Amino acid sequence: MHRSWNFYAGPATLPIEALEQARDEFLDWEGTGMSVMEISHRSKQYDAVHHEAMSLFKELLGLDEDFEVLFVQGGASTQFAMLPLNFLPQGASADYINTGTWSAKAMKEANILGSCREAGSSESSGFTRVPTSDELDLDPNAAYLHMTSNNTIKGTQFHQFPNSGQVPMVGDMSSDLLWRPIDANAFSMIYAGAQKNIGPSGVAVVLVRRSWVEKAIVDRVPTMLRYATHLDKESLYNTPPSFSIYMVRNVLRWVKAQG
Repeated sequence: MHRSWNFYAGPATLPIEALEQARDEFLDWEGTGMSVMEISHRSKQYDAVHHEAMSLFKELLGLDEDFEVLFVQGGASTQFAMLPLNFLPQGASADYINTGTWSAKAMKEANILGSCREAGSSESSGFTRVPTSDELDLDPNAAYLHMTSNNTIKGTQFHQFPNSGQVPMVGDMSSDLLWRPIDANAFSMIYAGAQKNIGPSGVAVVLVRRSWVEKAIVDRVPTMLRYATHLDKESLYNTPPSFSIYMVRNVLRWVKAQG
């Protein structure tokens, strides 16, 4: 079998073991006589996959008990808007570290919905590096601090995360979640589009503290755009992208097997 080297930013290469498992189960998944794509998302068979994927995230990242794992549609780009919709109250401001294309897109969405402040930027150097801690101007009263951990377009990455103090820190880790050890518990929320590192396109993974979601804005936020909706219904409020989540589960099993 010929396998090509794939250097696309995403969808990216998946472990061959995860693909082979999907191939072998494609027409008859666990003796059901159907594909995982065809079975009800309310069935006990799919429920086991769904919750195994959640549990593996918690285990692999060493998340504390306050964290919940959500599977949300719309990719990381939808998270750019969901974050301020839920956590940027009127009259408040959020801090954003601008390190290139993706953080700029996140800032643009926040500015549509409220007020965001550039707490640091490497634009003057053409985004060829990330700001140092000394270059950051963090507001201790900010609603949250947002940063993009890895910037695929310019090839830069935070090797040490900012210290946000008492301000909730949010990380877009679409392109480097699970490929290096991190202190995930330093964050209040981490989100990632699966297609760059942990699965196929179609699902975004959101790791968020339940205690923070309990403080989220509810008024005027559509039901499907509330983190509380997905948390309370365990990401089963509507039909989830079940095959994408199944593939994420396969990849997480592979990651765990690497030791």
